[in-house]
Amino acid sequence: MVGEIRDAETGQIAVQAALTGHLVFTSVHANSAFDVIGRMLQLGVDPFNLVAALNAVVAQRLVRINCPHCTHDVAVDLSGRPASERTRLKGLTLRAGRGCGACRGSGYKGRRAVAEILVLDDELRDLIAQRASLADVKAAARRRGLRSIRAAAVELVALGQTTLVELDRVTFADADVLPHSNRGQP
Repeated sequence: MVGEIRDAETGQIAVQAALTGHLVFTSVHANSAFDVIGRMLQLGVDPFNLVAALNAVVAQRLVRINCPHCTHDVAVDLSGRPASERTRLKGLTLRAGRGCGACRGSGYKGRRAVAEILVLDDELRDLIAQRASLADVKAAARRRGLRSIRAAAVELVALGQTTLVELDRVTFADADVLPHSNRGQP
């Protein structure tokens, strides 16, 4: 286990350990699974060694969950949201906490992780080794079924477990289009 990769030396050591057959788990501060790859390359890790050593990247965030004691149905305007979110949430009754003694007035009680898991296959390895654009790597991963952190959080909204405000707070950097008209709405 490597606590965190912050510099080139630590990155090289982790990759070399993985290349010699060790199972290496580490953390890298980044906004998404794709940013981890970019960060490692930025640190000077050889792209061919990186893709030979790397099997998967998990990026995660914590989303606050609606309080079970004060959650109620809410009406929300979805018009300013990305098309994929409008399609997924259209016709659903969304939920939000009002705030009560159990949640200390916040409307939320507890947290849950949302994650994206990027599993490397031959095509993704080739793209990374060739230093393809991030857009090309993302497109290839999405064709293979990668679900973004934001999509995982949208699913929690659809299930009534969290709110659109929390979705935007936690995953704003992952939005294709930042919603502006819904700020302040649950």
